[in-house]
Amino acid sequence: MKKIKLYLVDDHKLFIKGIISLFEENNEMEVVGHAYSAKQFLNEPPATEPDVILMDINMPDMTGIELTRLIKEKNPKAKILALSMFEDILYIQKMIQSGANGYVLKSADMQVLVEAIKTVANGGKFWDAEIRNTILEKVGTIDSEEFKDMNQNKLSKRELEILYLISKELSNSQIAEQLFISERTVETHRKNIMAKTKTKNTVGLVKYAIREGLVYFQ
Repeated sequence: MKKIKLYLVDDHKLFIKGIISLFEENNEMEVVGHAYSAKQFLNEPPATEPDVILMDINMPDMTGIELTRLIKEKNPKAKILALSMFEDILYIQKMIQSGANGYVLKSADMQVLVEAIKTVANGGKFWDAEIRNTILEKVGTIDSEEFKDMNQNKLSKRELEILYLISKELSNSQIAEQLFISERTVETHRKNIMAKTKTKNTVGLVKYAIREGLVYFQ
């Protein structure tokens, strides 16, 4: 029987080691690679194409929400299962909007995780019981208006980079230096971002970034 190939993206090394050990004796699944950050995943793509990517949400350089969106834009057929401690409706909603094929809490039983992986690998969707209850309590159904695609004025990759750096309190000059562009270019991007997000200042931009799951603050 062909094993389901898994790839892990999570910044907690002990958690990744734990998941790897759980599947070492599994005859149906195997971990073929892992990344400790979104940047590592993007810079060092999986050598073996995985059947399912297990995606954390809270990572230091880029959220799993944004990484999921980038992966799906490049490869719409990629199968991504969110594996997170967050059960807040905001994170669930944003992962669904980004294209995740399922969402499981890290506190779920191994049996639930295995079922989720099999379902997603076979082209289905999987939301564990707690997640389904959260969705039903808040919006009634995953197919409701609140879970449809985000607004049409999506930000470009460069605009997302700049918004992320703005949220980290970098000045225009610092952003320009980090991205090797001019301050004038940064300012132009900032104005375009504000127009697309319908915000008026830096505070508004940061609030937008948090709301859309582009950054995470403790």
